[in-house]
Amino acid sequence: MKRKSILLVEDDAGVRITLRELIEQEYAVFEASDYAEAVEQLKNPIDIALIDYVLPGIDGFELIKTIRKVKPSLPVIVMTGFSTESVMMKAVRTGVTDYIKKPLNLAHLKRRLSCLLEGKEEDAYSEGVGTRERFIIDGIVSFIDEHYMEDLSLENLSEKICINKYKLCKTFKEKTGCGIKSYLNSVRIKNASELLKSHNLNITEIASFVGFDNMVSFYRAFRGIYGVSPREYRENTRKAMM
Repeated sequence: MKRKSILLVEDDAGVRITLRELIEQEYAVFEASDYAEAVEQLKNPIDIALIDYVLPGIDGFELIKTIRKVKPSLPVIVMTGFSTESVMMKAVRTGVTDYIKKPLNLAHLKRRLSCLLEGKEEDAYSEGVGTRERFIIDGIVSFIDEHYMEDLSLENLSEKICINKYKLCKTFKEKTGCGIKSYLNSVRIKNASELLKSHNLNITEIASFVGFDNMVSFYRAFRGIYGVSPREYRENTRKAMM
């Protein structure tokens, strides 16, 4: 039986050697350290590509765009130490099959490769969440965590993730058990609580700083999470520190 083949694209020689040694006993491995070498290796029969997000002079998603032109259906796994919303957006837009966060869990990576190559994609995700759905959720979470102070709406969030806002709400709620607005409020209130503990800004300024334009909504959200008003929270925290 012909062995499955993997295109391994990693510019760090040490990491590349470690990964090659991990997978070469079961799969044929075609190696590349940069974009040009990877494109050349695409002339070979490849069953799956394992690509580092950061390559010399270019990000891995540019390579993936090229792969999509040459081999549209080739499964692609991206290795990345970044989980920002911009990375998640690129992953969705370029049709990445999966991503693995660095530092790599080698046993986890090997299991993902095995499942994808054997056509058991659902088994590759112990979380029970499909790849695109995980990208959507991770992308929204990262975006909110970075931009919670801004005037966020379902419309601009759905534009960022490139899906219908109703689909976005449904997916997020089903997979996290929490609505997008609730998650946004929890991030804002958590940051407000830190400001109440460490700064002398007045409560109205803090509410505005973390993204609330309505004090009633701020007080209601704060009490819903901490069980006390922002003023009581500040007083209790300061007493505890004395």
